[in-house]
Amino acid sequence: MELAYLSILNCMIRFSSFIFYLLWKAFVMVLSFSGRKIFGIFYHAFIVYRERFMNVVPKKPALVSRNIGWMLGLLPAVSASAKLDEEKENKTNLIAEADVLYNEHSYTKLRNLLLQFKAEDNPEILWRLARATYEVAKLSSSPSEQKELDFEAYGYVERALLVDPENFSAHKWMFILLDKKASHEGLKERISQSFVVKKHIERACELNPKDATSFHLLGYWCFSVAELPWLQRQLASTLFATPPVSSYEEALQYFLRGEEVEPNFYSMNLLMLGKTYLRLNNKEKAIAYLTRARDYAIASSEDLEVIY
Repeated sequence: MELAYLSILNCMIRFSSFIFYLLWKAFVMVLSFSGRKIFGIFYHAFIVYRERFMNVVPKKPALVSRNIGWMLGLLPAVSASAKLDEEKENKTNLIAEADVLYNEHSYTKLRNLLLQFKAEDNPEILWRLARATYEVAKLSSSPSEQKELDFEAYGYVERALLVDPENFSAHKWMFILLDKKASHEGLKERISQSFVVKKHIERACELNPKDATSFHLLGYWCFSVAELPWLQRQLASTLFATPPVSSYEEALQYFLRGEEVEPNFYSMNLLMLGKTYLRLNNKEKAIAYLTRARDYAIASSEDLEVIY
């Protein structure tokens, strides 16, 4: 009789533990007014109840006090879980807001927003901060300020890659910013970094073969190397036993790959296709792509540069 009473009491405590956990979790998260979160609360509470209580077999009276301990022990775990969920959602919202500001070309506002989080080792924030700082540098009329901002941007993307070496966006922006940093340090440094620069954009293409911009940048590297003046080629020969080499055919391959991944994604890619076909003496295709570049809908200052 006593054992039956203890078993009933034990079941009642397990069920009350579930109800108490559910109410506590809902109270902690209710201020967010998120339907998705409320559903997640109920689902998560059910899973926890099933795992922690339904498998407990009441063999001894001591199980009653153990279940009470479980119920009390849930409190700090619930609070910590709610805090982690809130922090994760805040970061997601921050990144979404940052991308909106970038698409609106509000680079100064974007940089000021992300600077508040520059101390965090979050690669998604860091490479976006590097991108914003690079864009702000382009707006400056002071060469010294441009250099300072470009070096600052390089520091952010370098940190992003240390945190996440497999982040394709960080590799893409390292390609841009390492070359930019080297250009401030002179022609010799820029040529000496050319192999490292290329490795980063090749890695970006490997990590995300659906990113058309990465293929455009790789094609641009090939085109630039194919265009190197004689003097720069001689300098490259003195720096490397095997200096960087490429061809217009290789550049064309990557520009076309970008169009294949995302047709008409970038006016500059259309322009470079036209230029590359000109170098290859294919005037018909050159005119076709140059015409498309000219007629491209203007959405940024780069689109204007293509026309003029």
